[in-house]
Amino acid sequence: MDAQPIPGLTPATPPPLPSIARGATLTSAGSRLADDLAYAAELGLQEVRLDVPWALAQPKAGAYDGDVFEQVHAAALAARGLGLQPWFRLLQPAIPKWFDNDGGFTDDRTAGHWWPRWVELVAEQLGEVAAGWLPFEAPYAMAQRLVPDDPRRHGELMHTLVVAWRDAWRLLRIGPPVATSLDVTIERPADGSEAAAQEAHRRDQLRWGLWLGGMRDGVVRIPGRADKQLADLDGACTVVGLAMRSDVEAGLQRAGEQGPERPLAVTFRPLGDSDGQRAQSITAMWRDVRRTAGELTITSVTITPFTDNDDQPERPGIATARRELKDSGDAFLHG
Repeated sequence: MDAQPIPGLTPATPPPLPSIARGATLTSAGSRLADDLAYAAELGLQEVRLDVPWALAQPKAGAYDGDVFEQVHAAALAARGLGLQPWFRLLQPAIPKWFDNDGGFTDDRTAGHWWPRWVELVAEQLGEVAAGWLPFEAPYAMAQRLVPDDPRRHGELMHTLVVAWRDAWRLLRIGPPVATSLDVTIERPADGSEAAAQEAHRRDQLRWGLWLGGMRDGVVRIPGRADKQLADLDGACTVVGLAMRSDVEAGLQRAGEQGPERPLAVTFRPLGDSDGQRAQSITAMWRDVRRTAGELTITSVTITPFTDNDDQPERPGIATARRELKDSGDAFLHG
C-alpha cells in the first residue's frame, strides 16, 4: 500500500528559506553616485554601502567640512527614496594626513583620542538617515598594510584596532545596527615546517579568533601577548559580518560556532580572471549561503565592487562603468 500524505502536512516540500537582502558597495560620488543608486534600485537591490570619507570630512584636526556631510546625507536620502537601505562605512584606506602624521592607528594614544571623536561626529551628522554602520572593514588587511614586517608591532596594532572597534560600538550601539566585516580566509602553512605551522596559526587567530572569541567573551587574545579582558567587547556588534572570497559555507559555520550569538552577513568579492569565472564564484557563494541559511540566520549578502572603475581595473564590478549588467551580475541577482 502506498504511503499517503497526512492532511495538513507536506513533507516533500521544504520550508521556505528566510529572505536574504542583497546589497552592493558604492564608492562613487556626485552625479555618478546618484546614477549608481538609481541603477542599484532598478536591479532590485535592498541595501547599499556608502563611504563617509574621513580624510575629506576632517582635513584638519578638530574641524570638519560640513559640505562633505551634506553630500553623504543627500545620497542617503536619495537611497531611501529609491527603497534602498544606506549603510555607512566610517573608515577607508585614505585617512586624514594629520592623523597619520601623529601615528594614526599605530599609536594607541592618537587612535584613542581622535577615532572616537570621528565616530561621534558621524553619528551626530548622519544618524537620522543611517540604516546601519560599518565602523571599519578588513582589520587584518589594515594591519598588514600599516605594519607588514614586524610581528611585535603588528600585534600591538591589532590590539589598538580591537579597542577602536569597542570604542565605536560604545558610541553606536544605541542606534541602527552595527556590523563587522572581518576579512577571513582559511589559513594554511606555506610548507611542512613547524615555523610555517605556527605562522599559519598566528594568522588564523588574528583573522578569526581575536574577533569572534573577543566578541563572545570579551577577552583579547593575540599570539605573543598576554590575554587581556576588555570592557564592553563581549557582544560588541549587532551583526557578525564576514568579508570572504571563497569557502563561504565553512566561514559561516565557523562564525556561528565560535562567535557571539548574532545574525551573520556576507561581503563577497568574487574570484576569477574572467567575468565567467567570477560568475561561477558567485554561484558557488550563493550555494554555500543557501546551505547555511537553514541553520543560521543570514541577513544580507553585499557584493563588492558594484561597477567597474577605471582607477581600479584589478577590481572589476558586476556591471560595467556604463551600468551594463555582466554575467557575474546576473549570477548575483538570481543566486
